[in-house]
Amino acid sequence: LALSVVSSDLRAEFAMSEQDYSYVVTAFLVAYAIMYAGSGYVVDRLGTRLGFAVFIFIWSLAAMLHGLVTGKWSLAGARFLLGLGEPGNWPAAAKATGEWFPAGQRALVIGIFNAGSSLGSALAPPLVAYLTMAHGWRSAFVVLLALGLLWLVVRLILFGPPL
Repeated sequence: LALSVVSSDLRAEFAMSEQDYSYVVTAFLVAYAIMYAGSGYVVDRLGTRLGFAVFIFIWSLAAMLHGLVTGKWSLAGARFLLGLGEPGNWPAAAKATGEWFPAGQRALVIGIFNAGSSLGSALAPPLVAYLTMAHGWRSAFVVLLALGLLWLVVRLILFGPPL
């Protein structure tokens, strides 16, 4: 979502055509599709706690890299990495729900984490727009990095194996 808010700034700064921008968006979607299918396998192999941490870290790193891009191809690379990191949160959250909650509560818990994701998606555009207007588009991605790393630390402190 952050990219769509700053797309006009990016396209102007990097002299990107509509076609160039479509390649950047496609890089994200291709990576997302690959990892949407593969992220459950990764979480199963690494375990819920470590798998979740890996995907949060990749997402945070990718967000930071957006702030360092120098052109359309480095932007496409950052978007591809974001697409690899973002989808892992859903299978990890579903697996954590299965480990921590009895069957009778799992639908509610999944509804809550999906609502949290939707709330984040609703709050991100105004935050990114504000940061872009106040500090430039790169600042929005630095803040996303900070929020992602903060979330990672909180997750690692609070989330251990179920008792």
